[in-house]
Amino acid sequence: MNQSTEVLHVESVAPHRLDRYTATAMLLHWIMAALIVALLIVGWYMADLPKGTERSALIALHKSLGLTLFALLVARIVWRLRHRPPPLPSTMPAWEQRAAHGNHYLLYFLMLLQPVSGYLSSSFSGYKTSYFGIALPNWGWHDKVLNEFFNTMHAVDAYILLAVVIVHVLAALRHLLIARDRVFQRMLP
Repeated sequence: MNQSTEVLHVESVAPHRLDRYTATAMLLHWIMAALIVALLIVGWYMADLPKGTERSALIALHKSLGLTLFALLVARIVWRLRHRPPPLPSTMPAWEQRAAHGNHYLLYFLMLLQPVSGYLSSSFSGYKTSYFGIALPNWGWHDKVLNEFFNTMHAVDAYILLAVVIVHVLAALRHLLIARDRVFQRMLP
């Protein structure tokens, strides 16, 4: 194939090119999404269980999964700082692009606040925190008021996080089913 034919071929394919996230970004996104769903389900289920049931085991699991999510979030932020996300389509209105960016920043903030508030609540609970059985240092002491403050923050943040995740999912489905602008496919392997 000569150079002029090659250029013509590339130009004819370029409009259909799909800017995608990196494989690492996709992997982190989907693992974190699954963890968030699992943490919300386990968190709300265990909250209503009486002491002396499987509640202690579920709390330990919830803490370990939450700390795993925190570590993945740190990795994702580092990755994101070094790898720019693909641009949104120029056909998206400016207000929609700002809303998408705002939703992502809010998701990152809430995903950061959740494990921090949970860990602080646990640190002031009087109980030790462990990561899959490995004891971790407490950042606090037994203090009922601080424990309840951070526990309430953790619970309220969970509801806000759920709402923001629902908006995120609905927007993604809108891109897939209504706008059909291939924004959704950017995060698919």
